[in-house]
Amino acid sequence: MVADVLERPVILHQISKVKKMLKRSLLVVLAMVLVSTVNAQVKSYKTDTAPIIDGVLDDQVWKNSPSVTGFKTFVPDFLQEMPYKTVAYVAHDSENLYFAIKCFDDPNQIKTSISQRDKIRADDWVCINLDSFNGGQSLYGLYMNPNGIQMDTRFAAGKEDVGLDLIWYSAGKIVEDGYIVEAKIPFKSIRYASNDGEVEMGVIFERKISRYSIQGTYPVLDPKQGFALLTQMMPLHYNEVKKASLVEILPAVTYATNKEHINGEYVTSSNFEPSINAKIGLTSELVLDATINPDFSQVESDVPQVETNLRFPVNFPERRPFFLEGNQNFNFAGNGLFSPVRQIVNTRTIVSPRVATKLTGKIGDKNILSAIYAVDRADASLADFAEDETADVGVIRYMRSFSQDSYLGLVGTGRFRNGAYNAVYGFDGQYRFNQSNIISGHFLNSLTRADASSSVVNKGTASVKLTRNTRNFNGTLTFVDIAQGFRSDVGFVTRTGIWRATASMTPKIYPKKGLIKRIDPTIYTSLTKDKPSDKFESTVYTSLAFTLPRNTRLSIDKDFSTEIYLGQRFKDGGISLNANSQISKRFFFRSSYRWDNGIYFQDAEQGYGRRISNFLNWQMSDKVNVQFNHNFVSLFSEETDQKYFDLHILRGRVIYQVNQYLFFRGIAQYNSLTKVWSSNFLASFTYIPGTVVHFGYGNVFEKVRWDGTEYVDHTGYLKTSQGFFFKASYLWRL
Repeated sequence: MVADVLERPVILHQISKVKKMLKRSLLVVLAMVLVSTVNAQVKSYKTDTAPIIDGVLDDQVWKNSPSVTGFKTFVPDFLQEMPYKTVAYVAHDSENLYFAIKCFDDPNQIKTSISQRDKIRADDWVCINLDSFNGGQSLYGLYMNPNGIQMDTRFAAGKEDVGLDLIWYSAGKIVEDGYIVEAKIPFKSIRYASNDGEVEMGVIFERKISRYSIQGTYPVLDPKQGFALLTQMMPLHYNEVKKASLVEILPAVTYATNKEHINGEYVTSSNFEPSINAKIGLTSELVLDATINPDFSQVESDVPQVETNLRFPVNFPERRPFFLEGNQNFNFAGNGLFSPVRQIVNTRTIVSPRVATKLTGKIGDKNILSAIYAVDRADASLADFAEDETADVGVIRYMRSFSQDSYLGLVGTGRFRNGAYNAVYGFDGQYRFNQSNIISGHFLNSLTRADASSSVVNKGTASVKLTRNTRNFNGTLTFVDIAQGFRSDVGFVTRTGIWRATASMTPKIYPKKGLIKRIDPTIYTSLTKDKPSDKFESTVYTSLAFTLPRNTRLSIDKDFSTEIYLGQRFKDGGISLNANSQISKRFFFRSSYRWDNGIYFQDAEQGYGRRISNFLNWQMSDKVNVQFNHNFVSLFSEETDQKYFDLHILRGRVIYQVNQYLFFRGIAQYNSLTKVWSSNFLASFTYIPGTVVHFGYGNVFEKVRWDGTEYVDHTGYLKTSQGFFFKASYLWRL
């Protein structure tokens, strides 16, 4: 017994030494894995026989091509093992890139659908994140669900734009041990740098398993760099690439007929518009676009937003194809989610151009260039336009890239009409240091003349922002100063005449056991000086969010805020509950309920009210999708409890996707404040982006009647307008 007692400390000491050795060994192995992953390179297999894109790995090319595996998670946590294996294959010929990805899984649990392009976010999917220049400034996101349905995006300056539509081909198939996707991407469809047929790109393969709320990548992402994909690309080498000569001609015709109830009678009008677009690849890196009488109609209508009692106008994302090439280059540094200077270049301010031209791409290894010129016609939303009047719009953007995703950029915009003009010029940039940190900022100056006889108003804005993003922490510090009278007719600015300082931090907590995968407590604070009134407003916002399986996220938010409006200080804070979940393969919901204070801007009075938002997505079958949106806003007087307004917007959408090319869609929407009911129907065939045929019909009903002098409120509905349109275009790629 005495010997046992004497030996016990020795044994415990030896056990402690073994534990330390194991920990050190584990850290060394982990470091080796990360280093080998980051330094990994792949040389694509050059084939003379193209694989058949059918979702089957029976082509000889895949037996000869290199493959990568060893995916690890980065959502909700980093460096965790994926529950199922993933293998990605890489090949090419002289004109196309080829990818195949085998995703092992239980075929009965895979979430997929046959849907429209770009509508697969809620599905299981794989993504080829492709930095075609391997320059760290932007990437293509090429997504495929298990049925091979595509989604493509462009990512730059921390923002992902889903509006991009490239020409590429894909197929997918569910098999007994998972699913397989294949992709063919023509070199003509992307921008890249070639050196005598040698091409280097960067790639990160990504996979999402919806029911587990996890995403993983190869190469494995470094927790110290967080979600910074552009700095962690794996080099991908191609040889014997044929020099591509890109020439695209896109003729289109649009016919529309409309019937409106005007002064007690229906008045019919029709319009036939031919148009032509051209795209010429000056090099594999630089593209020139030109258009005459372009068709800028949108087949996918804008998602409804509450447009009542707003301090600034609602802005919608760009979806028109002509502007999407190189649009990511107009993202700029030093702004954030709540920044008043939202966009330097908002191409939706170019409403209806007669002619337009655009130059986008790279010149040399480091120089990125984008330029737009358009002659913009009158539009009903611009009341001061004469019927045949036009405005000249110009944009130029230059960026010089440096190491990782650092860059320095210059920008200039202008809108000129009848001696009046608004011009904005300045610079922006960002610098990454110590892997996890970015300092960014911008300076802009505007020159505005209201008419030919007015003097020029010269005003500026500046901002600087520090960001840190790692596995355990996200945080920002921002300082912005915007002069009163700063103006950007080609951009999107929500407020001027302020300076503001903000800070936010989100430590991330990872429970070791249980349903909760991650906890995100957030605190955000800001102090703003309203220059015209010389008064201060403040915000203290707190949030607690929980990430669970099945894409489930729950959060509770509370903020204490004030806002200056017309020289008065108002309360503008509240509390909200938020939830979203993929509760089954077929059902996804998102809901938010908020009690808050607010300003009634029409009379500058203090109010209070509620905001409710609900969304339900029901995938009835692989081909039938039903969506329902409900938005509610109310506002009451704090002093008298009088109701200023309450508003319900109800929207339902049904889509029957016959196959990946053809779908039928119906939408119905009701606005309780205006008592307007509208509906529309669309039949759409898209073979590839550009080669399309659309038939559409819509109508509007209002609770009014014509009393012989004016329209007055009524208990019944009057059809106030209806319309039909047809659009067809064919893309010639030479």
